[in-house]
Amino acid sequence: MIDLDPSCLRAFLAVVEAGGFTRAAVKLNRTQSAISMQIRRLEEVLDTRLIEDRKKATLTAAGERILEPARRMLLLNDEMVGRAKGVDIAGRVRIGTPDDYVSFFLPAILRRLSITHPQIEVEVRCNMSVDLMPAVDRGIIDMALITRARGNEEGKAVRREPLVWAAADEDLARRSPLPLALFSPGCRFREAIINRLEETHHSYRIAYESPSVASISAAVCEGLAITAMARISIVPPMKVLDEKFGLPSLPDIEIALYGPRGVASPAALAVKASVLSVLSSGVVPDRAAA
Repeated sequence: MIDLDPSCLRAFLAVVEAGGFTRAAVKLNRTQSAISMQIRRLEEVLDTRLIEDRKKATLTAAGERILEPARRMLLLNDEMVGRAKGVDIAGRVRIGTPDDYVSFFLPAILRRLSITHPQIEVEVRCNMSVDLMPAVDRGIIDMALITRARGNEEGKAVRREPLVWAAADEDLARRSPLPLALFSPGCRFREAIINRLEETHHSYRIAYESPSVASISAAVCEGLAITAMARISIVPPMKVLDEKFGLPSLPDIEIALYGPRGVASPAALAVKASVLSVLSSGVVPDRAAA
């Protein structure tokens, strides 16, 4: 039987989340040599390398495999300590998200929190990613789920989703120009869609635009336009349009957690752990497949 030292797991997670040994040492108020020693001890106990490049803090395959279990173990460790002292983590946490993610990610996150930390209050604010990040930076909200631009390293990537074409009336995909329902300017889905159409010389017209996924979905479900969304956002009677319709391929989108910034409250850290656990575990159902 192998017993793991929670302090070594904490050092490991700090290196990953801070992006390096020096920043992890500052975060945990320890020396860099102490952090390195704890990582080595963890690798010795597990008999495998966990960090491939110590300068960039990139993980080996084994390091990737233990990342989420390590988060869960520390969350349970901290919860057990709090409960033993008669104290449960409480507080209000403000999380921002584009509204197309609310229906698909938030229920699982809130369900997990209701079990692990029932005293935490969560306030959800919906907006586009480009507006949510400044809100985190200014302290208006504590953290945000964002759609990360290709090649950008904003926040911590937690999930990759395919961006797909969708319509309720498939015949619309054969019209020229294509009638589109798009999110408002500033949305990264919109940028990706328009870029691909222009790169492949497809003619299009914007028939509807809105910052709301409900409005976009309503137009598409009524057979008035086609759109492109994260696959997980597709709901009946919308159908995913495959390559036979001649539409250009679209890039995957990367969903990232941005924040919390600075010194985070215990409640904010608990919410962050739940977000990371739920989104990286694949527990969110794929409605398009259903």
